[in-house]
Amino acid sequence: MELGNTIAKLRRERGLTQEQLGQSLCVSGQAVSKWEKGGTPDAEMLPAIADRLGVTIDTLFGRANQPTEDMAGTLLRYLGAFPKEKRMYELFRLLCATIQRPYYVDDEFLGELMDSLFHLPVKTCYSTDIVNHTDATLWLRSCTLKDEGIQLGIPAEDCPVFLLMPEPECGYEANFIDNETYRSLFSALALPGAMEILRMLYAHKNGYRSAKVIAREAGVPLEDAERALPPLITCHIIKKTEVELEDTPVQVYMLDKQDSFVPFLLLARWLCDGEEAYFCNWCDRKEPLLREGTADESK
Repeated sequence: MELGNTIAKLRRERGLTQEQLGQSLCVSGQAVSKWEKGGTPDAEMLPAIADRLGVTIDTLFGRANQPTEDMAGTLLRYLGAFPKEKRMYELFRLLCATIQRPYYVDDEFLGELMDSLFHLPVKTCYSTDIVNHTDATLWLRSCTLKDEGIQLGIPAEDCPVFLLMPEPECGYEANFIDNETYRSLFSALALPGAMEILRMLYAHKNGYRSAKVIAREAGVPLEDAERALPPLITCHIIKKTEVELEDTPVQVYMLDKQDSFVPFLLLARWLCDGEEAYFCNWCDRKEPLLREGTADESK
């Protein structure tokens, strides 16, 4: 019966029904049910069952002394046991488990709140401003700063974010670009209509649009769109090309990259939210984040 209990436990942990596990093993859900009730799978099925559940055969039989394995391979097998749509979230949940609980909280209510949140991930990432007693909604964030690097996270189901940044030997600042390029980017985003244009483009399937179409779909004046587009092109956020329409060339525009704007805005919100939004803020870093004297004078 121990084998059957183990199969049932691992199956439930991975969010699989008996039917789903059976289909992945080319057997019926009834066969899985029979195993879990005390029946014994054919011996040749055991490797497939172990692989599908992301464990070793020893684990299926409850043996504690398992052979040492390559952790990367173990993790890949573990994640492979989950349905495809759940794998990224399960990896996020494992990363959240590394978040450290603050050892001291100078507020009984906050301490109780953090105790309830430490079983991650929590259902919601939002909280009222409990320190200033306002109606503002803030992310409940986690931040760990160590000499080895930075760990940031929003351990929640409705906005799961985890950022792990081990510090390179050369330091973070060695990978910065010059300050003027940063200023050009922020100036471009500050132009009237720029944010509306980008949020509209990211909300639609990528494709070329004229300035007039962009202005109409973004709900901004055409002159604002025409003023905002060139700096966004310079910053490589938008690209343009020319098409011929009845012998008349027309400039059209589309997104230059799909992968950076959403993370950028989420981190920007992190920067803008109040400090009280931290439920876990752990810092035992002895050195500043940027190394004095390493900055390029041109920056």
